[in-house]
Amino acid sequence: MYELTYIINPVSGDLDTNAVAAKVRAFIVEKLAGEVKREFIGEKKRLSYPIKKQSGGSYATVEFQAEPEKIDDLKKFLEIDNDILRHLIIVMDEKAQVKRPARVKPITTALPESEISAKGEKIKIEELDKKLEELLK
Repeated sequence: MYELTYIINPVSGDLDTNAVAAKVRAFIVEKLAGEVKREFIGEKKRLSYPIKKQSGGSYATVEFQAEPEKIDDLKKFLEIDNDILRHLIIVMDEKAQVKRPARVKPITTALPESEISAKGEKIKIEELDKKLEELLK
């Protein structure tokens, strides 16, 4: 399973955006003998930096199934096509689709547990000053 994300040249226009997406879809299905699982064509967005002298483009994403040997043919097709500014092909694993819980670092303190005060317990200022002076000596 692969995910292809590409940026369509804004010079193509809105009608040609769908035509470019159809051309990429047809290449995957016919030339690669692949199967398109999902497809998304986004609206035109401004790029953070110019690509091939263009400051904007439409993003499109396609999830598809194909033989690994034929992916190089798709890369060549995308590089040659002037309607596509940039592309990225990612191999999707089933493991990658499973969301993992975020890792949380345990909180560590410099004081031993015996010196940590319980919630609600207040320490007098004099005791605090005494401990501070001991530490600074």
